[in-house]
Amino acid sequence: MNAPRNRPLSMGSLSSAALRLLALATACAPSFAIAGPAESSVWIDVSREGDVRFNGYRLPREAEGMGVVMAPAREIATAAHVVWQAESITITDLRGAKARARVVCIDKEVDIALLRVERPPAHFAAIRARPAITGELVGVVDRPEHGGAPHVDSGAIGATRWTVNGIPVALIFSGIKGEKGMSGGGLFDAAGDLLGIVIRIDSRLGYLSALPVAELCTRFSRCAGGRPPANLPQACDPSALQWPSPPSRHAPEPRAAVH
Repeated sequence: MNAPRNRPLSMGSLSSAALRLLALATACAPSFAIAGPAESSVWIDVSREGDVRFNGYRLPREAEGMGVVMAPAREIATAAHVVWQAESITITDLRGAKARARVVCIDKEVDIALLRVERPPAHFAAIRARPAITGELVGVVDRPEHGGAPHVDSGAIGATRWTVNGIPVALIFSGIKGEKGMSGGGLFDAAGDLLGIVIRIDSRLGYLSALPVAELCTRFSRCAGGRPPANLPQACDPSALQWPSPPSRHAPEPRAAVH
C-alpha cells in the first residue's frame, strides 16, 4: 500500500491563515489614538497633609480636579494647585479605570503641572498649534457626579491676554462658567483640539480661565516631538527625561510612586 501523500496548500489557504494571524496580532497589540475631549480627559483625586498653602491660599486635605492626556509621552497636564504637595494622587479615566500617578514637572508661577503613570493612557488630546482667537467657540469637560457621563460645556473666548500690574499675561478667558473640581481640565476648540489647561475659576462670577498649552510646552520643553528634551527644565524631576514605553496588554496594574 502506498503511503498517503501530503496535499499541497493552496494560495487561498495560505491567505486565510495569514489573515487570521494578522487579526490575532492586531487584537493583541496596544492601540494609541488621538481622542476627543472626554476620552482624553481624566479625573484626579488627591490627599495631602493639613495646612498646605499655595500662593497664599490654604489647600484642602482631600481635593479633586481634572487633567488631560497629552502627546507625545501621554503625560497628564493639570493645574499645579490640584496636586501641590500631594501625598497621594489617583487618576480615573472615562471608563472608570484608576491608576496612581506622580508629579514629574510642576511650575508654581503659572500654576501648571505634568503627571505620569506607569502605564501611559491609550488616548490623548491633539495639541493645536495656532493660538486662541477672541470670540471663537471653545469647550470644557465637566466632572460627572454619581457615575454619570461627562458632557462638554461650551462658550466663546472673551480674551486671550490679561494685564497684571501693567504686564501682559497669557491667559485665556473662556467665557464658560465652571464648578468645583474642574481645575486642571482641558480647554478645547470646536474641533476637539487642546488649547489650554484650566487653572483659575473666577471667585465672583465662576468663569474659567486657562493657561495656553503653548506656554506649558515652552515651560516644560514638551510637545516638540516624540523624544525627551535634551535639557530638562528646573521645574521637572530628572525622571522626566525617561520617556514612558508603550504599555503591554498584559502589563500589571500600575503602582507608581507618588511625590
